[in-house]
Amino acid sequence: DILTRGGTVALLGPTGVGKTTTIAKLAARFAVRHGTNRVALVTTDNFRVGAHEQLNAYAKVLEIPIRVAASAQELNHALNEFSTKKLILIDTAGMGQRDLRLTEQFSMIKDGSPNIKPYLVLSATTRENGLDEVIRAFRQINLAGSVITKVVEIPSLGNVLNVVIRHMLPVAYISNGQRVPEDLYVARAHSLVSRSVSLIQQKGRVSEDRPLAIAAASN
Repeated sequence: DILTRGGTVALLGPTGVGKTTTIAKLAARFAVRHGTNRVALVTTDNFRVGAHEQLNAYAKVLEIPIRVAASAQELNHALNEFSTKKLILIDTAGMGQRDLRLTEQFSMIKDGSPNIKPYLVLSATTRENGLDEVIRAFRQINLAGSVITKVVEIPSLGNVLNVVIRHMLPVAYISNGQRVPEDLYVARAHSLVSRSVSLIQQKGRVSEDRPLAIAAASN
């Protein structure tokens, strides 16, 4: 549980999986629990136009300090500046598993500090073979765990659970919406199994009702 242990945490993953929103949720939760003076933000996303604006907006609302790092040296400097903080959250550039710049991002994280714990953010809406490819690519860096996002947008958890189990990748949090900080939960095995079964049952009921609905419409 990142919010209990603290430390220096970097969220990595492809574009659009919800890294920045997840960081905002973690920061807000931590600030409520430990105080705004105990948490800080760093962004290394220098590729997208206006990439810093969303995180800057969250930092301003939460009254949390934020720094921009464009190199391993700048990242190390920012981490030293925030050395008294209990939690430092690092937002990285979204890069696909086939992006040639991915190795550069890994090197920046590794060279920035040996204390950084990288977590891979996975979208539950991604197909199973896509998730498998993402994990294989990001395993070039020693992942501490993962965060599963967009759970509310899928009819089944089977794909993402299959992949994280197969790769033995720990799941730290589940995100099931855009609300900050409400839509974030610590991952519990029994909760994931219960939700998965519930979704299967709902899907089964829809399938059973469909012939009745078609018959009613035709009448």
